[in-house]
Amino acid sequence: MGMIKEVDFSTLPRRRSEAEVREGARNLLVNCCEVKRGTELMIVNENGLVDPAVARIIEDEARALGARVHVLWADAIEGPENVPHTLLAAVSGADVTLLNHLMAAVLRLVPFEGRGLKVMNPLTTWDQLGSEYARIPFQVSAEILRTLAPQLAAAGDYHITCPLGTDLRAPLHPKSAAPVAVDSFTLRTFPLSVTAVYSCLEASGRLAIRWVTPSTIRVMKAKGVILPSPVLATLENGRMVGFEGEPAAVDALRRYLEAAGAEMHKDGFIVNSWHMGTHPGCYAPVGPEQDLFAWILHAHGNPRLAHFHVIGEAPPGEGSIPLLDPTVRFGGKTLWEHGRLLLVDDPAFRARIAAYGDPAQLLRAESNIGV
Repeated sequence: MGMIKEVDFSTLPRRRSEAEVREGARNLLVNCCEVKRGTELMIVNENGLVDPAVARIIEDEARALGARVHVLWADAIEGPENVPHTLLAAVSGADVTLLNHLMAAVLRLVPFEGRGLKVMNPLTTWDQLGSEYARIPFQVSAEILRTLAPQLAAAGDYHITCPLGTDLRAPLHPKSAAPVAVDSFTLRTFPLSVTAVYSCLEASGRLAIRWVTPSTIRVMKAKGVILPSPVLATLENGRMVGFEGEPAAVDALRRYLEAAGAEMHKDGFIVNSWHMGTHPGCYAPVGPEQDLFAWILHAHGNPRLAHFHVIGEAPPGEGSIPLLDPTVRFGGKTLWEHGRLLLVDDPAFRARIAAYGDPAQLLRAESNIGV
């Protein structure tokens, strides 16, 4: 059993056409993986996570592009220390590795050779790969991050608020605004959907908490918590030092953070970092009540969500605190307002996105994130 509950793919409804699924696969392969004739492509599929029909379509489309395709099916892994050496060897040698497998999330924690491009694809069911989100040209998500980059890099502080009472501030240490790479540790995500990570270790104020979800790093016994009502945590330099809320909710949060921290031998009350969703088309096929991990995996890239990494000082920690509909200011300038990325309304930016299609469609805000 992996991080996401396994499903019987034959029972899932198929609302999308095969043509739409193939369009999503070509967007993934051509625009994100940069596959072309002669590319040596390794595809790693996770048993129980990937619909076999989807895997076949991706493989077919890759072969049609002229790639030399190798396919591995592998079981789920429990954490960085459980990644098989044989799997790392296969990934290390390819020009491009397409990871339809959650091992992608831990690769940066596992030293291995090989500098080929690696792509994490979480859209592994029929309707996910055929969705409008999967079919929006990958370049749109890259343009969003490239345009935001100078403002984010130059800011001297950030300020985050939300309707439930979040009011969190921290200094930043400005750096030159270099062009944004769409790779991180040679790992690229399809689609791109979050900013860089910002430290919380100098952040103070209040943070509203409704959920703590598992991280993508490892399978834990402490599998997250849904609070019966919101709790406001007081942060001092990144550590939760007090709580306001209904006693049952505060108690549930404390018990979870203590248990998760004890399990991982880390301080469960440290909020080490955060980042913000950037892709207006991002959606979630499930809600937190159905599967906390699957929900945050799919929803976190929507501008309606920030998520904070918790449990231990080293990012990304062992859990996430999603924050709904935040207003986020960098250097005093509002870039997200009540969960809306304001960049999408900018005429100059929309004109640039018109190179890929109708901006009204490509930048349409998807409100369905499972909550």
